[in-house]
Parts: sequence; structure tokens; C-alpha cells
Amino acid sequence: MFQQILLSGLAVGAIYALIALGFTIVFSTIRIVNFAHGEFVMAGGMLYAYLHAAHGMPILPAVLLAVACCGLLAWLVYVWGLSGVDPDNHISQVMITLGVGITLKGLAQVFIGKETLFPPAFSGSAPVNLGFASISSQAVWVAGSLVVFVVALHALRQYTRLGISMRAVSINHYAAVLMGISPRKAAAASFVIAGIIGGAAGALFAPLASTHYDNGMFLAIKGFAAAILGGLGSPLGALVGGLILGVTESLAAGYLSSVYKDAVSLLMLLVVLLARPQGLLGKALLQKL
Repeated sequence: MFQQILLSGLAVGAIYALIALGFTIVFSTIRIVNFAHGEFVMAGGMLYAYLHAAHGMPILPAVLLAVACCGLLAWLVYVWGLSGVDPDNHISQVMITLGVGITLKGLAQVFIGKETLFPPAFSGSAPVNLGFASISSQAVWVAGSLVVFVVALHALRQYTRLGISMRAVSINHYAAVLMGISPRKAAAASFVIAGIIGGAAGALFAPLASTHYDNGMFLAIKGFAAAILGGLGSPLGALVGGLILGVTESLAAGYLSSVYKDAVSLLMLLVVLLARPQGLLGKALLQKL
């Protein structure tokens, strides 16, 4: 029983980690929390389900198109909504992302519908038997995608000009400008990457638990909690925080009751933040005296 609960928790935690990665990549570049990110996750699941069910599109093209649309939406959000805002005015930036999230939720309700959608798993519904426990084939896709995104993000940030530019902007916005780096391009790239990851997370999660236009806020809260737990701004922290959060909820639901799983995970989050405010793997921010 323990092994089955643990595997289920890791599968859910992998989704939380993917969502947390989207929050992290934006925050680590321009130091704002994109509260529209949960709606990108919702859009990925809704678009995949809609394209497959309503238009008969095969699973792979439907997923890829849904993810691409989420990346495009994220780029439009930055270019039309945030690029002209003072980068030091974080309150305005956060309020814009909140407004965008509400707008995306309304658009999904109008153009896709209010019904709960149940898209198929990527490779059938037969579970994968590991001997000591079984896991759904979709959860294997989730885990594999998480590994791919984490490795790709690490390679991007460490070995590419774009990734180095994003890191430079995060360290010192004005010094990056003096070095010939465009903060707007770096910020737009971070939004596109976050949108792609969010769309993929939504499409991956939809076959496990259905999708609905009102799911965005719930998923955003879980992903943001995972990012805070691991250390907001740390991709590795997003991975660790998501997995710990998912396993904690699964253990609480399995050994206590599903009623208490959110309370237990929230209590754990509070304890960690009281002991280490920057999160498990986050770095403490220096403050000027």
C-alpha cells in the first residue's frame, strides 16, 4: 500500500513541479509572479481536449498545437500587457497578470464551453505494472516530461546565449543593458517558456483528472506553493518542492483522509517557511541596511 501511495504522490507532485517551473522561470528572470500562469495550464488541457474531441485531431498534433498556442498566448501577454510597464513597478505587473488570468478564464468559458472534458491518455489507459505497484501510463508521460523540461531548462540557462542573458537580467537589469542585452527579449523569452511548460502541464494532467475552465486557480495555487516550498526562482527547488508537496498530500489522503490533505500540506509549507523563509533550495536575498 505504501508503495502505491508513494507512486501516486510522485505522479501528482510531478505535475505540481511542472507548474512550479513556469512560475520559477519568470520570477528568476524579471522578479515578478505571473498569476496568469494557472490559466495557461488550464488552457493547455482545455485546448488539447477540445481539439481532439471537437475536431477529431490525433492526440500528438492536438497536444503540440495546444502547447504552441499557450506559448503564443504567453508571448502576447508580455508584449501587449507588460513590456511597456516600468520594470520596477511590480504591483502593476502583478495586477496585469491577474487581469489576464481572469480574461483567459472567460475566453475559455465562452469559446470552449463550461463542460468538464475527459481527454484520452497519450498511450492508452492500461496501467504500467512495476511489480510492487502499478501506475497509469499517463503518469509515466508526466514523469518523463518533467525530466526533459528540467534538463532542457538547465542546459538553456547554463550553455546558451539566451539563458545567460536571462540570468544576467535577473542579476542586474541595468548592467545587462550596458552589456548589450535586451531585458525585454529576455523577459519575453521567459514568458514563452513558462507558457509552453504550463500548456504541457495542462495537457499532461487532463487525462489524469479531467479539465475544466475553472481549474486554473486551483492548479496555480498548487504550483505556486510548490515553487515557494522549494525556493521561488530555483528550477531545482521547483522540482523538489513539487514532488514533496505531491507525496505529502498523497500520504495524508492515504493514511488520514482526503479531507485533511490540503491542511497537512499547508502546515508543512508553513513550518518550512518559518524555518527557512527562502524555501528549501532558494537563496536568501541580500537586503540593504
